Amino acid sequence: MKLARELYDFTDMLPSGVMVFSPDGAAVYANHAARELLGVVAEVAAPLDSFLSETGAPLAADDHPVAVTLRERMASGWRVLGVRRAPGHSPVWVRVQAAPVRDAAGAMRYVVVSLEDVSEEFRLRRELAAHNCRDTFIGVAGETAAGDTHCSRLEANALLARAVVQARDKMHPLSVCLLDLDMFKRVNQAFGRRCGDEVIAYVAETLGACLRPEDVFSRMNGGEFLVVMPGLSLREAWQEMEVFRKRLEEFVVPCTGRAVSVSGGVVLLRDEEDAPKLLERVDSLLYLAKLDGRNRIVPDSAV
Repeated sequence: MKLARELYDFTDMLPSGVMVFSPDGAAVYANHAARELLGVVAEVAAPLDSFLSETGAPLAADDHPVAVTLRERMASGWRVLGVRRAPGHSPVWVRVQAAPVRDAAGAMRYVVVSLEDVSEEFRLRRELAAHNCRDTFIGVAGETAAGDTHCSRLEANALLARAVVQARDKMHPLSVCLLDLDMFKRVNQAFGRRCGDEVIAYVAETLGACLRPEDVFSRMNGGEFLVVMPGLSLREAWQEMEVFRKRLEEFVVPCTGRAVSVSGGVVLLRDEEDAPKLLERVDSLLYLAKLDGRNRIVPDSAV
């Protein structure tokens, strides 16, 4: 008992976080550094629920290093994960590894987890990646004039994942719209990429003018835009997108001599839904809008 007490005191002096889990996945110990990182008291309670993937989405329970170690009966690899703190506070980013502790017979007695705060490193890495994606932006978050779809989708997916986490933390509704310019590929083919860029710039400017200050959008791919509207009901979000759609019809783009039309789908975040599922659902509504004749915004349910 004395040795165990001394070991606990020793780990409390370590600068890195140390946690111990039982074979059923329950946390039984966290040293001082771990408690500081996780924002929990000495009596650790369900810390696995607090972790996020690198995209900012809630980490699936079976994907946590502890779960991986328990399932595969071996040490997990190092991973960078986010830790949710109190509402209104940014996540702390930690490098995590889990390893089994066995008794003399080889049976797993505990899982020990190491945590290292890498928040500053993670922030700098994200800023560098964002800078690389934005070097040749045309004013739309997410894609370059040259069509860097890799950066655009990364930006949009990260944007959506963060919005989902924030909506859960604040217990606010979250509506999302996926828009696609009708016949945009033909614009590029018939009038050239420079004209296509002019159309995109006009659409982005018009969309920004129709949104609230708290709404954000990102160009995803070609003529696609993802719009995130925190705090809006499905009906309110649909109405906001309808204002935008009708505004587009009022202007003829000089390089084409035609007005621009857009199709889209709008959904409201459901309980327990993650960002990929949300994106999949709104994408299916965009497809329905195209099938139904284009130039329309289709909501997930009657509004």
